[in-house]
Amino acid sequence: MQKIKENKELKEKNKKKGLKAFLKGSKAQIRGVDFSLALLIFVIAFSQVIIVLSNLLIPSLVQMETYSQEQELNKLYSNIFSSKGNPANWGTIATESLTDFRLGLMGVNGLDFTKINRLTSDLSSYWTINYLNVKVAYGMIRDFAVSIYSPISISINDYTAAFGEINLYGEVNEYQTLIEGAEIWAFAIDNNNNVVSNYTTTKDISGSISFRATLIAPETDYYTIVIFAQVGGIYQDYIVKRLVRESSGLEYYFVDFDFRPFVKENTNSPGSAVDVTVERSVLSDEAHAIVVFPFSDLGVDHHKQNLTQETTAEGEIYLGTGISITTNGLAVVVVNERAESTYSAGYIGVPMFQNSIHGGIFAHSSFQDQQTYISKTKMFTIRNVLLKCQIWYW
Repeated sequence: MQKIKENKELKEKNKKKGLKAFLKGSKAQIRGVDFSLALLIFVIAFSQVIIVLSNLLIPSLVQMETYSQEQELNKLYSNIFSSKGNPANWGTIATESLTDFRLGLMGVNGLDFTKINRLTSDLSSYWTINYLNVKVAYGMIRDFAVSIYSPISISINDYTAAFGEINLYGEVNEYQTLIEGAEIWAFAIDNNNNVVSNYTTTKDISGSISFRATLIAPETDYYTIVIFAQVGGIYQDYIVKRLVRESSGLEYYFVDFDFRPFVKENTNSPGSAVDVTVERSVLSDEAHAIVVFPFSDLGVDHHKQNLTQETTAEGEIYLGTGISITTNGLAVVVVNERAESTYSAGYIGVPMFQNSIHGGIFAHSSFQDQQTYISKTKMFTIRNVLLKCQIWYW
């Protein structure tokens, strides 16, 4: 009996011991589950905090970066379009002689067309301004582009040319809107430097707002076509084309020009006369400059001058000084050069626009592929014509 009683007590004792062990293990499991749940809740809460902070901070950082870029853009715009640069008369100084150079397009009486023309991409090395030199001079890390263009645009949609009669068909737009009543001046300059002109306006022609300009010119193989458009007396644009006839046929075709002359304001007659220089071909015999403009200046709509052969620091050049232009409005300078029986031509505008048609945008070569940038545009009056001056920055 005693032994049975002892076995019973031992079983009770083991039972209680097992229960305590079970309870102890259960409590440990519960604490582990609690910890896991707490950790999960913490991770979820922390991730939500991160998401909220990201939504708050990232736009703020982007805004801060954009603001910083806008400040840099405004400073650059002011440096280029509101200052004369350094030296102040850099527009007439040869590129290789420019020291401590800073780009600035302002002149004595507003924006200086001589300086604007220096930004043209295909000038001779004596006058051209290098983009990287401008960037380094301003200590810039980012890239930029400069453009000067008219709010209106003139285009030639079609033409016919035969036996000395040239018909030009085109339109004038403000962005995508056709403009009715725009004044049109058309010029044709042949290889003998004869100039003929025609005045017309845009109007409804066969259901479309357009113009037709007819020019009766001496029959030659070469013509330089210049067309000006004016709207409201303050907006002007121009387009320049070259027509060449094949030697074996009667058809004329638009072809590229051969060179780009350089035009600067004449120091003795600022605003009313220009000087022209152009690199001289080795075999050339003579060269002539013809300035055309969309206003009649005392009954005259163009001036022309024989250019002289000169040997200067610029090299072998043709030079013309004090060639008259109108004091207001746009103008185009055409240079015809003859080398024995070969004829070549070039042109530059006053001022030369920095766009794809007239000289190219002043920028790094990668600008055409740039998709993301900020920009600033402002209207400026140049020779009493309103033009848009724009800077892109990225």
